[in-house]
Amino acid sequence: MSKLWKKLVLALSLPIILAEYFNAETGREYGITFFTKLKVARTMARNRKRITTASHFLEHLIMATRILKVPRAVEGCVVECGSFKGGSAANLSLVCALCNRELQIFDSFAGLPEPADIDKEHLLVGAQEVHTYEKGAWRGTLPEVQNNISKHGQISACKFNVGYFDQTLPGFSRRCILAFLDVDLTGSLETCLRHLWPLLQDGCCVFTHEAPHREISGLFFEREWWRVNLNCEAPGLIGAGNGLGLHPSSGGFRSDLGYTVKNPAVVQFEVSPQTGELSR
Repeated sequence: MSKLWKKLVLALSLPIILAEYFNAETGREYGITFFTKLKVARTMARNRKRITTASHFLEHLIMATRILKVPRAVEGCVVECGSFKGGSAANLSLVCALCNRELQIFDSFAGLPEPADIDKEHLLVGAQEVHTYEKGAWRGTLPEVQNNISKHGQISACKFNVGYFDQTLPGFSRRCILAFLDVDLTGSLETCLRHLWPLLQDGCCVFTHEAPHREISGLFFEREWWRVNLNCEAPGLIGAGNGLGLHPSSGGFRSDLGYTVKNPAVVQFEVSPQTGELSR
């Protein structure tokens, strides 16, 4: 698919992709109007050109929607693990500031740790790609990240936790209402989930930016791992394989973003009269 066609299809699909974000109920508790949301979306789109980032502003807006839909009375911060140059953190900080929530940023600010054998190569079947990783990759220094957020986000909403995840997360005890894990490595993902899942409020989301990676998405379905490490059932991953349908590509829509929900309130789901299946 040519770049021109992709841009045209994306423009035509934006009203559908962002319908929930612009819904009047989204952010109402925080006094956030349609025009405020429009301004935030415009800033996020511009930030993608201002800051080197591995994620897309539409992915940030999907997460922003989830943050805005969490009731004000639910206590918790937003957590980002893996910041790179601060592109996603700058955008998420804009929403956190509007909702008076902290954005807790975890990163070594020295790049990836040494990958285990399972993480040296990741298979992306849908994209027909193999991604490779090495120590020090995806490095953004702390001053670099802070400078980018200061210029293009809301650094007053941010707290920085410097070090590898196995050093910083064990001492973290804040409740959270969303976690964005852009961590690349299965070992890093396991560490993040062990420490953050118990802190995540019910009905809230963990997002991963490696949904198409077989090694990453598969962990969300490993029943034994979840039972042993977190004493719960595997939650699965929405978007496993090709990510959420945000960007036009050959064969349909895809992205790198996927998410799961902790203890969703199934009693609030509607029962479809046609099939008897649960729907929302």
